[in-house]
Amino acid sequence: MINLLILPGDGIGPEIIKQVIKIVKSCIYTGYKINIIYNYIGGISIDKFNTPITNNLISIIKYIDTIFLGCVGGYKWNHSIFKPEYGLLKLRKKFNFFTNIRPIKCPFKNIDIIIVRELNGGIYYGKPKGFSKQIINQIPTWYAYNTKIYNEQEIIRLARISFNLALNRKKKLCSIDKSNVLETFKLWKKTINYVHKFYNKVKLSHIYIDYATIDLIKNFNKFDVIITSNLFGDIISDLCSLLTGSLGMLPSISINNKSLSLFEPCHGSAPDIANKNIANPVGALLSLVMMFEYVLNDFKLSNNLYYSIYKVLSYGFCTIDMKKYIRNFKIVSTEEFGDLVNHFFIINV
Repeated sequence: MINLLILPGDGIGPEIIKQVIKIVKSCIYTGYKINIIYNYIGGISIDKFNTPITNNLISIIKYIDTIFLGCVGGYKWNHSIFKPEYGLLKLRKKFNFFTNIRPIKCPFKNIDIIIVRELNGGIYYGKPKGFSKQIINQIPTWYAYNTKIYNEQEIIRLARISFNLALNRKKKLCSIDKSNVLETFKLWKKTINYVHKFYNKVKLSHIYIDYATIDLIKNFNKFDVIITSNLFGDIISDLCSLLTGSLGMLPSISINNKSLSLFEPCHGSAPDIANKNIANPVGALLSLVMMFEYVLNDFKLSNNLYYSIYKVLSYGFCTIDMKKYIRNFKIVSTEEFGDLVNHFFIINV
């Protein structure tokens, strides 16, 4: 029995998660033992409990095998004391989700890249941080500060995962940094070069973030596995959505040093299109593909869902955000796309 915690979250989260649940219920119907548990995080948790993540949710997770998250955030909470994103950041920190793996894959364009993003450190968590006021030229002036910090152990554990991934692929690893300017990345580069000594079958390269934003788009075929920091990983994975056609196409898995895993699409809550039944569920469905492989250890089920998704796309069915990239496109709603994928998935279960 797998205890699966579902956190739909905010914005388009509930809509895309609904499509994931269709597939999960099809699995349950055919004999897979999955216990679905629902809870709240982000803005909806603020509305219900006045906090973006509750102690009750944290206590529940101790008994959970895996977590599936929609997305958090929205305009509604822009001026709230509590920010929805704090709930997700606390979840990642509390359960030590230090590695986020983001596949950038599109069989129509022969794109197959993996971004390994450090998730539990860097500027998102560094201290001190905050706001303060000082007198500048006799004028009271607000200023804000964040601290970017990494230690060797944080870099080594991420590097080992990245090198091991590369070993099982094309044996190429590219580290994206800014070591020509920032001390944290000087340590980053030095540490990754040290770990490389134990993985001499892997070809290691380094590239600065500013040039990476150009090279990833122009020469994506030369990349295989990419390792980078929390902030840069956040940015370049969104950038790589240009390769697949939509930010809604990107899945991810976050892992810790135990067996707990967190699956979520890479996109945000998109409050401007929420409740319109037009959101792209592919990133969420591909995250479920990863869950079948990594949690259920069922490659047949994982492959079945993967090919069901791309069969729907190959027939030209797509949500409105993908119409520029699909030949002879036929625009369908979020619900209709989920139903089509579920149809092909059930046939082969």
